Amino acid sequence: MIISAPLPNALHAAARARAIAGIARRRSVLNHPAQETLTTVAELLDDAALRFETTLPPVLNGVVITDTIPLRASLLLDSAEDVIAQNKATGLPESLSQYVTSAVFGTLKLPRSLHPVSPQLATQENRLRAALQMLHERHLTGAGEPPEAAALYLEAAFKIHLNWSRLAAAIAVDNARPCNRPTVAP
Repeated sequence: MIISAPLPNALHAAARARAIAGIARRRSVLNHPAQETLTTVAELLDDAALRFETTLPPVLNGVVITDTIPLRASLLLDSAEDVIAQNKATGLPESLSQYVTSAVFGTLKLPRSLHPVSPQLATQENRLRAALQMLHERHLTGAGEPPEAAALYLEAAFKIHLNWSRLAAAIAVDNARPCNRPTVAP
């Protein structure tokens, strides 16, 4: 079988990478404290999008492999995540690449539980998890949405991730209080 163009799921992944690059650029021009980092992330995502748009899918024994991403795109996405991990002020999730590759693989993971001791903080965690899960299941898993809609859903998911990070910090402080630590029996 001869393939002369990237598959639709790869083109959707490229559109997502460009949408996230646009989010990073919009943030960077607003005098953001992580302006340079956001610009770097946007450039890495643009490069990854180009790889998705120009790399043909592999063919093995005449069968087109549809659930794969170009190696160079994968490396660029990993680099973007590394840059984000080094500067959390971007407000972008460290798991950013999954939002691009879900157009190919159709899966998204939720953040790990924060294990809050406080019932109020547990309620907040459950609300954020439910909101993120709804976005994942209804709008961001797979490649079915138009690029404009995907950009809006991605921005919403990233805001939830930002709130999740803030909640994680609050839970770490709350869980470390002496009244919330388990006591050891003598």
